Amino acid sequence: MKTTLRRGQIVIARGMQASCVIKDYIAEGTQAEVYKGQIGALDYAVKWYKPGYADADPRLWQRLKDAVNRGFPTEKFLWPFDLLSMPKSTGFSGYVMPLKEPNFISLVDLVGPRPCCEPSFRALATVGFHVAHSFLKLHSSGFCYRDVNFGNLFFDPNTGDVRIGDTDNVDVDGRPGGILGTPGFMAPEVASRKVGPSSRSDRFSLAVLLFYIFMTGHPLMGKREEDLPYEPGDPHKTKRMYVDDPVFIFDPQNESNRPLSGQSRIANFWRIYPQSMRELFTTSFTRGLKDPDARVMDNDWRKEMCRLRDSIFVCSQCGEAELFFDLDYLKANGSLAPCWACAKIPSLPPRMRIGDSKNASFVMLSPGAQLFPHHLEGDPYNFFAPLAEVTNGDLGLKNLSGRKWTARVGEQPLAEVLPGSTLQLTSACRIHFGKTEADVRV
Repeated sequence: MKTTLRRGQIVIARGMQASCVIKDYIAEGTQAEVYKGQIGALDYAVKWYKPGYADADPRLWQRLKDAVNRGFPTEKFLWPFDLLSMPKSTGFSGYVMPLKEPNFISLVDLVGPRPCCEPSFRALATVGFHVAHSFLKLHSSGFCYRDVNFGNLFFDPNTGDVRIGDTDNVDVDGRPGGILGTPGFMAPEVASRKVGPSSRSDRFSLAVLLFYIFMTGHPLMGKREEDLPYEPGDPHKTKRMYVDDPVFIFDPQNESNRPLSGQSRIANFWRIYPQSMRELFTTSFTRGLKDPDARVMDNDWRKEMCRLRDSIFVCSQCGEAELFFDLDYLKANGSLAPCWACAKIPSLPPRMRIGDSKNASFVMLSPGAQLFPHHLEGDPYNFFAPLAEVTNGDLGLKNLSGRKWTARVGEQPLAEVLPGSTLQLTSACRIHFGKTEADVRV
């Protein structure tokens, strides 16, 4: 195929004053072509715009300059770090950014009609955490993304790590511009052209994205798709359902848009997740539909994703299904919810309560579960290196930190847990990690 750039061609990274050698063609979109380029000994991604595109988007180069000058909010963004031009040219034609690793696939492959993978709930919760954390950092730095959709998100189905692309859409929060977003993801007030994109409309789009990730469908597309009358100007009813008169498919006060019979996956997933998560989605797509100030904040999603990760355990009855420890359900019913796979009520899993009763967090002690500075050192959202890990076989907690712990079981003498050693966990065990304490229930 004919491409704008050829292998071996040199373009110039202007800020670095360095040559970028084009190595391989990667992909093509409506706006640009993407190549692998080499600067020095390192490979990067090169996005090179098609002739005439910049004329149709007059704010493009200013957006990119702002992004380059401020730097990436988190390393999860495939963020521009220099602008590119032809040698001896004063005009820009593209930009250079980190190269997406081959183990990252598009979210489209997860939420499409034929999913190519089935990530674990832990991986999905990790995806949700990284996305919420990244958008919080983006908004905190004064930017809005403008075009949140699942085509811009890539993830590792094994680990849940993410990469966020199409960052040339990012602009200063609230600044007027031509990019409004993707139908189905745009907030109603943006889709109706009442206001432009902002961090507040991003939060609506983020909630739609997270709903797709966890429920595999759109939060506003249900039974009313069949019931609404045909309108020539809106043949697919998307404007009516997404903009003019949207109704959440699980709205507790309005049952007119419940999932269709062919959307059983959405209804099944909705029942699986904890009440706290369902409440956030309900707020997002009831009050948050019309009131931007009522939308769930990025940090609230971030907290919920952490809780979700920590609440996962395997059903004690079938030994296979991943379940969620729902404290609200347990308090209301006196038992956990029936397993979604075997329909039996699971036993309470081994778990750890970290902190005092007023500010406690619960971590299920499933084999392979890890504790981080986020849990043990009061360092919020620090998941870079685990400090402890639940061992397979006999229930134990291995000390991966560089400091000594102490532990006591009932009235027994205080025991030391040295770095590298493993503490066997039993009921009534209390562990002092240094900055935090935890009670174990088995």
